[in-house]
Amino acid sequence: MKTFQALGTYGMSVLTVATDCETKTGVQEVKAFPPSFVDRQLERVTSDILPQAIKTGMLYSRALIETVTAYVRADPRPWFVLDPVMTTRRGEALLPEAAESALRYDLLPLADVLTPSIPEAERLLQRSINSAPEREVAARSLADAGPQAVVVTGGHAQGPASDCAVINGQLMWFESERRDVTMHGAGDTFSAALTAALAHGLSLPKAVRNAKQFVAQSIQLAPNRGRGTTPPGHACLSDDSALRTTPAD
Repeated sequence: MKTFQALGTYGMSVLTVATDCETKTGVQEVKAFPPSFVDRQLERVTSDILPQAIKTGMLYSRALIETVTAYVRADPRPWFVLDPVMTTRRGEALLPEAAESALRYDLLPLADVLTPSIPEAERLLQRSINSAPEREVAARSLADAGPQAVVVTGGHAQGPASDCAVINGQLMWFESERRDVTMHGAGDTFSAALTAALAHGLSLPKAVRNAKQFVAQSIQLAPNRGRGTTPPGHACLSDDSALRTTPAD
């Protein structure tokens, strides 16, 4: 929601899980809300204001993924950005095996845009990714499952902060300088910024580029507070910033 606000976008939320201490020191415990509660939220939120784009974050259980899958299949929908929150920052699995399977085979084919980290792409494909060429193959394999665009983010790789994308069948790389900071939330910020850009009418390549630039700037201006990892600096844009989303020509 902070990303949406920074990008001049009116965000609405549907709660799926609550975490105990999802802070700079990590995720300690996850509690999923009942699917019926999530279903009612989806109905009421989207019946009040028709969204221009939607994104998902953590969908912790198979039942929650089935609920969201049924919603996406049943209703006319705008852009659907699937951020497959499947691992912690350290690459540890977050989802039970049944939930991973439902996400991989049921929800992923319905996504317009998929934004996995390298560890998440590895879990989706059930194979390791150890090089840039393997990331390219992974992005193409995931795109073959249905999404118009797949962006395998490079936060877990070595070297420049390079994201590998396949957009409408075309391979693209998006690069930025890597900064020496331990951060929690950069991937969530990226998918939210991309969703905001699509909601404002940007093309897929420009939406990915804007999201990449926003994350790079939020990392540069990240507040260094407390213990553990630092969050992104979401309030990094001024009113006249060139990074603000504007409709494509």
